[in-house]
Amino acid sequence: MNGGLDMFTKEEFLVIEDALNIADEKYIKLMEESRNNKNKLVAYNRKQKKLWLVQNKLKKILQEK
Repeated sequence: MNGGLDMFTKEEFLVIEDALNIADEKYIKLMEESRNNKNKLVAYNRKQKKLWLVQNKLKKILQEK
């Protein structure tokens, strides 16, 4: 079972990829702004790592399409 991935076209996946790239840029900016606040920095770093996992999964899906 493909988990409902057929409901998205390749073009739609590319839009999702663009949105994830924008989110990645935002997390980088937020981490730079939070250099003096370790708690915020760690929180944004964790979110960015999760984002990278999603981006890697999406890349695999796009390679299969």
